Amino acid sequence: MPISHSEYIGLTCPACGARFETDAWALVDAAERSDLAQALREGSLNMATCPKCGVQTAAGAALLFHDPASRRVYFAVPPNVGEHVWRERAQELLYQLVGSLPEDERRPYLGDVQVEQELDGVRRALLRHDRRRHSRGKERGQETGDRQQSAPVATASPIPQPPPDAAPLIEALRALLAADSDAEFGKVLADNPALLDDEADEVVRELADLAYTNGERDVSAALRELRVVLARLRAGDDRPPPTDHRPTVADVHLSPQSSVLGTPSSTLSDSAYQALLHATSADALLAATRDYPALLEIWADDELAARIEAALDERNERLARTIEARREGLDELRTQLSERTALLHAIRALLAAEGEDVVAGILSTHPILLTDTAQDALSNLAAEALTRDDHELAGKATSCQALLRTVRAGLEEHEERRYD
Repeated sequence: MPISHSEYIGLTCPACGARFETDAWALVDAAERSDLAQALREGSLNMATCPKCGVQTAAGAALLFHDPASRRVYFAVPPNVGEHVWRERAQELLYQLVGSLPEDERRPYLGDVQVEQELDGVRRALLRHDRRRHSRGKERGQETGDRQQSAPVATASPIPQPPPDAAPLIEALRALLAADSDAEFGKVLADNPALLDDEADEVVRELADLAYTNGERDVSAALRELRVVLARLRAGDDRPPPTDHRPTVADVHLSPQSSVLGTPSSTLSDSAYQALLHATSADALLAATRDYPALLEIWADDELAARIEAALDERNERLARTIEARREGLDELRTQLSERTALLHAIRALLAAEGEDVVAGILSTHPILLTDTAQDALSNLAAEALTRDDHELAGKATSCQALLRTVRAGLEEHEERRYD
């Protein structure tokens, strides 16, 4: 199924006043349609010709542009449209994009949409990014200028790699994550002003994606939170983040090859597996996910599939059927809880919650909040809030991320003690 698509819109010719309809692209994926990506760079995309007088004019339509090679998403705000209207349109196109991509290509960066005024704003942003890529590639002596200019429309590597010359920035980022006081955090920033440059923002993005790809979800979440903090500082808000809200990861060792030393477990514990097998009703299944939120992770489905195969290999068809039944019920529950409207409702409830009892009740009702899916949604929410200078909402979102990780870690620690 094609990702890129166009729509018919009505226009009025600015020269003769004639009304006519034209086809305008609303969603463009650069990997799928390199010709459209090139047309955007050349300024010829979504140009309409009046059938009466022949005058060319910009269609002025909203456009979501996905550049997977650069791991970026841009949205062109149409002229003379209210903010609430274009934000709804951007969200609609973003969900169309994500829904069109295979699951293994739905990376966290997709929710970090760069908003630009009209199509020309997106074109200028693309060209600026192209020039930076060209300059960096030329310094490394890896490619010629012409090849660099065409690189952004190439197919993205399945595993992102930060630039080889990013070692100083990576060391500074590690120091920020390890800072345990406002003074230390501020000193690292003062000693490393490059942390507030666009290049640093891109390195943090690439490292977060690399950590996510490697299954290091805690590190990925901490890096995305750090990116939000740096973006706020870059925008002129020089207040240091509160110590208890600052993203940190203990003993983080970042390098261009691996984001951390040591990979967190991505397997179901025996106690979670047994709780699932004993969940013979929908209510019991929901209760099991409250105690073991890992059951709602996407990777849990793959592990259950492997357990089914193992049971069949042992000729234990009864166990295989039982696991399959629980797997189907779990998949239905996961789909229901992570559905866009339901997830946003749960996140809004958490953002508005005050008091431990209220938070506990929300987590009991919405166990999906204790999964990587919710962490990614909160990262996207924080990034979107920053695009409209809503630093309060961005701060609340990152605080909720930290809270949820703490609760999840507490559940896992309790689970380990109970199992031992």
